Formats: sequence, C-alpha cells, structure tokens
Amino acid sequence: MKNQDLVDYLKECGVCLFCQLRYLKARGNEYQNKQEYFEKVNVLYEEDSGCIEYAPTNKRKRRNVCPTCLDLFSDDFRDQLLLSISSTDIGKYDCDGIVIAMSIPIILQLRQLSMWYALIDKFGDNVSLDRTPDVSLKEAIKLILNPTICEKLKKSYDINNGLMVTINLSHSQEEEGITRLEKLNNIVNPRKRGEKYEKISRSLIERKYTPARVSSELFKEIFDVPPLISNEGLKFDSISLLGPSVYVAGRYRKISRKLSHTPWVLNGERVMDDSIEEIINRNIANYFCDPKKVNFMSSGREDVDVRCLGAGRPFVLEIPNALQSSLNSEKARQMEDNIDKSQKVSVRDIQMVKREDLSHIKMGEEHKRKCYRALCQIGSVATIDMLRKLDLQQGFEIQQKTPIRVLHRRPLHTRPRTVYSLKASVCQQNKCLIILDIVTQAGTYIKELVHGEFGRTIPSVASLLGQPIDIVALDVMEIDLDWPPSISV
Repeated sequence: MKNQDLVDYLKECGVCLFCQLRYLKARGNEYQNKQEYFEKVNVLYEEDSGCIEYAPTNKRKRRNVCPTCLDLFSDDFRDQLLLSISSTDIGKYDCDGIVIAMSIPIILQLRQLSMWYALIDKFGDNVSLDRTPDVSLKEAIKLILNPTICEKLKKSYDINNGLMVTINLSHSQEEEGITRLEKLNNIVNPRKRGEKYEKISRSLIERKYTPARVSSELFKEIFDVPPLISNEGLKFDSISLLGPSVYVAGRYRKISRKLSHTPWVLNGERVMDDSIEEIINRNIANYFCDPKKVNFMSSGREDVDVRCLGAGRPFVLEIPNALQSSLNSEKARQMEDNIDKSQKVSVRDIQMVKREDLSHIKMGEEHKRKCYRALCQIGSVATIDMLRKLDLQQGFEIQQKTPIRVLHRRPLHTRPRTVYSLKASVCQQNKCLIILDIVTQAGTYIKELVHGEFGRTIPSVASLLGQPIDIVALDVMEIDLDWPPSISV
C-alpha cells in the first residue's frame, strides 16, 4: 500500500487533512509542518478547508464534517474551544501552565474503528488486524490542539503544575452509536444467565472490538463502513477548571500551653476555640484558595499543654485548586507576621515546595531524634544521689505500651524505643522540682516515660529513681529534621 493510495482513499471518504496525517503516522511538529511531511512521505500535498488553518471565520467555505474526527481538528472547533475557555473564570487563576483534559464521546471511537475496517477491506493484508492504523485521537489532541491552545492563551503545557481545563464533548449520534454497539456486544459476547452486565465503555471497545476479534462481515451488519459523513460536528457539553495543587512548607513554634494541634471536638462540641492547624490555615491558605479544603501535615504533634520551641516543627499545607501558583518573599513574611500576632503560634521559613518534597515529613518518622525539657515534681527535696541515677548519657532502651490516654485512636502495642540520653538538674527556685533534658527516638511518649503509667513503660524515670515522679510542664526543644531549608532574612 503506497502512501498516495492511502491518502487518495481517505480523501474519497471525506477525511480531513489532519486525520490524513494521523493515518500517515505523523508525529510531533510534523502536524504543524504539513506540506513538508507530505513531501517526505511521497504524497501530493493538497490543502483542504477541513483542517486548522488560521483564515477568518467569515472567509471559510462551507464543507462536510470529517467522518473520522467529527471536526475535532477543524478551524471552527478550535475557535469555539478558545472562546469557551476564555468565557470561563480562567482569568482568576494566576498560573503560567495549562493541561487540557478532553473527554470525547464514544461515537468518535466507533468511527475510528469503522475506518479501520474500511482500510482492511480496501488494502487487505497491508493493514494490521490488531494494531490501529492511525495515531490515536488522544495522542493527536496532544500534538495538534494542545500547542494551538497554549499559544493562543499564552501559557505553557505543564502536566504537573498546570491549570487543568476539562472539556466534555458530545455528539447527536452518541446514543444511536451506543445502541448499535450494545446490539453487537450481545452477538459477540452473549451474556450468560446470572452474569453481570459489562457497561459499554471506551476500554470495552479497545479490549474486545478490533478486527482481530470481530469479523468485518459482522461489524458491517451493525455499523456503516466506512463511516458516513455527518452533518454535525462535536458539541461542547461543559468546561471546568481546576487549579494546580500547591505545597507550602514552614516550621511552627507552639507558644501556648492551651492549644490543640487540630480542631478538638468532643461529643459534637468544640473543646477549644482554636488550633495550630486553623491559625496557620487561615493566614496562609486564604491567599491560595478556600482554606476548608486544605490538608495540614506536620512532622509529629504535641499535646495540648506542651510547647514546641527551638527552631520549631516542620509542617506542610497541601492546597488543591490553587488560584495562585507562586509566593514571593514579601507575602510569605507578611503571613509569618500575621500568625505571630496570635501570640499562640509563631511560624518561620514559609516557602513553596514541590510535591516530592513531602517525603521529608514522613522520612525517618520512627528514627529521628527529638529533644525535650521536662519540669518534674518529686515528693522530697532532690539529692545528689537522685541526680546521679538520672545521669544516663549513654542512653537506654525502653518497652512502652500504648498509653491509656491515646488508646481511643491508637492500637494497643508494646513498642521498643530508644532514650539516647537523660540528664537531670535541680530547679533553683524549688528543690522538689527536677529539670530533665531528654533526647529520645521519635514516637516516644515522654509523659509516660517519666511516671511509668503503672508499669506500662519499662524502665521509666520513676523506676530508675525508685519513687513517684510526675511532669509539671513539658517542652519540645528540638526536632532532628533540617527541612524545609532556612530562609535567610
């Protein structure tokens, strides 16, 4: 089969120029350099009015609709598409990239299949029975439409961080095509009694309907081969926009001893008016989108009455459908200042990060070190002997059962944990108070490490000391996670 013979037959069927290129297996920029590619494959180049040229609409000639793409690649479709996108709220998205997701009707897929059968009838063994003779519509949209849309909208194609434009298309012959396919399906795959009905879908067509599986004679009993020229092109059902997901990281310091990590609701009632998550969200997420849809993640958490000091605890906000895709240093600093005004939480190093950077939050979750300072009370004046018992710079291993206070949200397990170092000193203002500096493996429950919780943590500070001891106040002093990077002021 010569390329010229293929193109001549496609022209007879009314196939547009771009679809001719699909059957010639054009790739990449070859769709933009049509004449050069036709000459390359030894085909006489003849321009037609069915493909994307850039003449004014009022100067275009009336013509038939391409039977294979239903004018998907026509000038009119291109213009309507751009007009429809421009009439949406696309202007409110500050995003340089764009991604086009186009949902095409099944009738279009059936027409590709019909043309495949037509080429087999015309050219016989020169056309494969199990490998489509054309570049798929999905691929052709990427090669033909997407570059034009990006150029006209002055945006780059960015599949990872672009604004998602979802376009749903329809055609008046869709229901008729599905009805015919169901008829064919009942012949090719008769349903056995009690067998679940398989819904007609694009994947069903791709899996079960190829010339290698269904004979040409049977297919032509149900469908027209080649596909008839239609009087109508594709129609727009809807266009929706979805902004990219952006990720904002930083480190927070918790100053208040009366602040929960996330909203605390008990029996349908708020226990506390605010939380770390809410303070950070309303001062950062509002700049990007609706803060109710934001996912707040942090490297661990503190109890309500525990402060987090030092460099703070790393956190990330995952913000879907963001209207903004960038964050300048001035705006980040303003966010930090606004959070500081709460006098409950202080934030530093606010910055945009990539999705892959989120692994830092979970990285080494069970192995990173955390430094704590605990103010503890004992029943008598502290002695030198007591301090010596609690001077364990080489560390030790503990076996810790899940604390009773968190059993409602954590499974009951006995977990081995490492205390890397323990050092005690006496509070100068009250000799019955001991200050403990503790470096432990992440995941260690410090309160239970101190008082032992009725022997559920072995050994504990209480068992080492040989007498009861309890925490008066606890602070997280350092978290061994150098992320996100520090921003120099």
